[in-house]
Amino acid sequence: MSHCTSFTMTFQDKRTLFRTLRTLQMQPENQIWSEYESRFKKRLEICGTVIGKLLTGTKDGISIFFIETAEGLVPYFESDQLPPEQLRQRAEALLAQIREGYLGHTVEAVREWIASTGSHVNISEERSGTFTSFVLTIGPEQKRLRISMDKEGRVEERVEGVLGRSCEDLTTLVEQR
Repeated sequence: MSHCTSFTMTFQDKRTLFRTLRTLQMQPENQIWSEYESRFKKRLEICGTVIGKLLTGTKDGISIFFIETAEGLVPYFESDQLPPEQLRQRAEALLAQIREGYLGHTVEAVREWIASTGSHVNISEERSGTFTSFVLTIGPEQKRLRISMDKEGRVEERVEGVLGRSCEDLTTLVEQR
């Protein structure tokens, strides 16, 4: 018996996202973020409007920040060093790295949860074209959970050899993160 679900990745767990940014050396911080009318006011830190506490990071001259919404943590990218088209291209590449790292940390959390139940579990990673897949192989019966993601953040879960509630528990762990 197998089952498959698909969804578009959203960032739901701030701790997993923080770990991902740290792993990718994006210098993550949780900080109060303010919006300014001009670069001059920003440099002087005057007349800013507080947006809230945001998860931020930087990489290669690009500032990354995540705003919490009802749908999850939404990434934004800014740079005062890059022209708009170059920023867009580099932001897309950074977002793909963040998504892949986030999925890897999520899969590791699922592995830890399965191991805590006393089951033996291995993770393997596969790359094929624009897809990255993480495969969890569980127990001596070789039950499998394959989680694949494309560069646009579309995720597909495929469960093989797991029935009923256990199948739902496995996929729920991934979907909630």
